[in-house]
Formats: sequence, C-alpha cells, structure tokens
Amino acid sequence: MRPFTRYALTLSVPAGIDMFGNAVFSILTREPGYFFWTQAYDGIFLIGLNIALARHFVWRPVGALLDGDDSEANRAALNRLASRSAIWIGLFFILLHPIGFFLSPIAGTYGGDFALPLDYVYFISTVISATSAYLVFYLTSGQVTQIKLDLFRRNGVIIPAAGARIRNRIVMAVGLIAIMPLLILAMELFWFTRYRDQGLDLPLEDALLIDFIVSGVLIVLTLTFLPRTITRPIELLNTAVERVAAGDLSTRSPVTSDDEIGLVTTRFNAMVEGLAERQAIRETFGKYVPEAVAERLIRDPSVTEGEERTATILFTDISGFTGISERLTPAQTIAMLNDYFEVVLEPIQSRHGTVNAFIGDAVFASFNVPVPDTDHAATAIAAALEIQERLKDRLFGPDRDIRLETRIGINTGPVAAGAVGAGGRLGYTILGDAVNIAARLEALVKERGGPVLVSGETMRAAGGRFRFEKVGDETMRGRAHTTEVWRVGGASG
Repeated sequence: MRPFTRYALTLSVPAGIDMFGNAVFSILTREPGYFFWTQAYDGIFLIGLNIALARHFVWRPVGALLDGDDSEANRAALNRLASRSAIWIGLFFILLHPIGFFLSPIAGTYGGDFALPLDYVYFISTVISATSAYLVFYLTSGQVTQIKLDLFRRNGVIIPAAGARIRNRIVMAVGLIAIMPLLILAMELFWFTRYRDQGLDLPLEDALLIDFIVSGVLIVLTLTFLPRTITRPIELLNTAVERVAAGDLSTRSPVTSDDEIGLVTTRFNAMVEGLAERQAIRETFGKYVPEAVAERLIRDPSVTEGEERTATILFTDISGFTGISERLTPAQTIAMLNDYFEVVLEPIQSRHGTVNAFIGDAVFASFNVPVPDTDHAATAIAAALEIQERLKDRLFGPDRDIRLETRIGINTGPVAAGAVGAGGRLGYTILGDAVNIAARLEALVKERGGPVLVSGETMRAAGGRFRFEKVGDETMRGRAHTTEVWRVGGASG
C-alpha cells in the first residue's frame, strides 16, 4: 500500500468510528433519515475534504521526502507528522463536526421532537475531537515508523530524533482512556437525563450501551497502538545491538521514533560508528606496527612514552637464505618469504607474543611486552618449538621444493619499550642488552648447532618444563661477561 493511501486511511478512522456511533444511535432511536444524513456528511466532509486539505497542508513535505528531496525541512516534517496530524484532525473535527449537528434536522431528528442545546453539541464534538486526535497520533506514529524503516532499508537514510517525550505520550493516552469514559458517563447520568423529559426517544439503558461500546473501542485501540509505538523501536534497536555484539560493526539501527528511544538509537549508531573507526584504525595501524602495540596505543596513548619491563626476546633467521634467494626471481623470493612468515607468525601470535619487526628474512619478536605474560620465557620457547615442528615437513618456493631451516635465539632480560623517531615519524621499538643477546644467540646457532639456543636467564625462568643441554659459556661481541648458552631439546617428559 502506498504511504499516502495508508495515511488517508488513518485520517479516515475517526470519521469511521463516528459513522459507526451514528449508525447505532439511528438504529436505537429508529431514525433512518438521521443515519443517511450523518453517513453522507461524514463521508464528504470529515473524510473527503479532510484528506484533500491534509494532503496539501500536512503531507506535502513528507511526500517530497519520499520522492527524494532529502532536505532538513522535509526530515523535520516527517518527525512531526504524528503530532501535526493529531492537531490537524482535532481542529478539523472541532470546527466541522458541530455543523453536522446543526444541519441534521434537514434530514431527520435526534431521536425525539427537540433541539440539542449548543453546549451539549460542543461537548460531544470536543470529546470526539480529542479522541480523534489521540487515535490519529498513534496510528500515524506507526506509519512514521514504517516510513523511516523503509527509507533506511532502501536508501540507508537515518533521520535523528528531535527529542519528544515518551512520558507525555503515556500521560496523554492514560489520561484519555481514564477520564474520557468517565466524562461521557457523567454526561449521560447527570446532564443529558433532563432531555429525556423533553421528548428524547433514547432510553438511558440504550445511551449507556452506546457509551460502553465507544469506551470499549477506545480502550482496545489504546492497548493496541500505545505499546507498539514504544516496543517496535526498542525491538529494532535490540536487533542491532545483538548484531554488534556478534561482531558486525557495519550495523546501524534505523531511528524510527522521535523520543528518548530515538535519541538512544542515535547515540547507539554514533557509538558503533566510533567502534568501527577504531577497528579500522587498529587494523590499518596493525599493518605497520605490531597489532598488540596498536591495540594498546588506542587504549592508552601514554604507552609511546616508554616503559621498562623484563621480557623474553626471540630472533629467527633462515639458514642459507642468500643461496636460496639467488635461485629465485625477486617476486618469487617475496612470495616465498610471505609464505614462510605465515608459518612463523602463527605460533608467536597465538601465544600473545608480538612480532616487532621483519629484518630481511629474520623475525624479531617479544613476549611480555607490550602484552603482559607472567610465563613469558616458557611461552617463547614453546613458540620456537612449534615453529620448528611446523617447518619440518613444509616445502616452499614456486615449485614447492625448498625446505627452509630456521635458527632461533631466545633471551630473557630487562628492556625499554616505546616510540622513537623524529620529524613526525615514529616507530615502536624495544631496546636493551637483552635484545642484542637474543640476536647473538640466533647467530651462534651456525657454529654451535641448535636449532634453538637460549640464555641461562631464559632457561631458569622457563623452569623444568623443557629439556636443556648446556652448550657452554660464550663471550658475546660487545659484552665483557660470558653468557650461558643452552640448547632446547624439547618439552620435558
């Protein structure tokens, strides 16, 4: 159904209820002339004229929005459509409905040989106008929700809430269904009774029957449409929250209400957009610095100022890489290295180690910095052993005929980590003697064999979980003291 057709039907509902009430009244008072007159009057004026004027004065900017004119004025008109329609229908009925009372004697009577007083006519018209405004407001609110949902699904358009109040809506609804039936009953019992002595052929029992029917219809409509105007936007927001919780940061929730729920939904969308931007920054940043560093920098930029910590450093290098690369083209060499790095990185990163740099065919990784790990020495050794195990039966190169052997050196000691650089170009770096020793241990594998050599500090920090074989006390270049060197034989037991 087209949006304006649905809107026209919405504006026709109050007149339809009035026509139903007049039909019941005509049957009970046996006045067919009154029935035909009221049906014709309501159909021509309260429905036909009402819709024609409302299309021009109320609906026009909304129609322009649906036709593609996405201006702020048209968006605001859609947000205000329910309230403007309620005001429109209320004023329209209070002006035109009494005219039907005044003109109805042309076609028949009110069920007796007497004229209704002016105050009674306007009381009835006021009750009908207030009820009509209430019904149109909630019916139109549902239509606005659907229009916003369609705009969101079709064009991705999100119209922010303007800040209406749920409290006012609930107070209006509860007040109407609580007060209006009481006013109608009071009118029948204490005010309209006197007209029965003046010739009104409508017994009190029949009048109360009409009042109960009208009140029942009013209550049913309230219980139907009031909860839906509140629950439907919450349901849509909850669906979006579940998608974000599942990891879909592309999710946006349509803002279908103009109240606090709409404001919460608007803020939710802004929050998810911020999360998506943060995720994009982390992923992009993680291509140029270690991902763990990127995450910490996003959470705590002070990390770049530097920190001191005891860490375990791991270096790897491919044995005989120069000779292997001479047999390959540059493109083939790069492809082989990327394939090789995939194998090496997974054991490190799965244990929350950080790959700090690729130096040619070498990998420089750290444990316990920047991601804390109380068992970093054992973790680094476990990663080294898994790397060796993964490379054992793996072949590389364009023809898958190259076996790569990797030397690994590991050392544990104090390091300084932070951002260094100048000229606006910074890099996250780990510095300290512990780093140099790890690099020397990796190079020492050429002479002493390995394939994994660790320092005495790493061996003692790892405890008895691995089998070690002492290689000796080695003098490292640039150091005055010797370094205990141990070969890792595998996991203990």
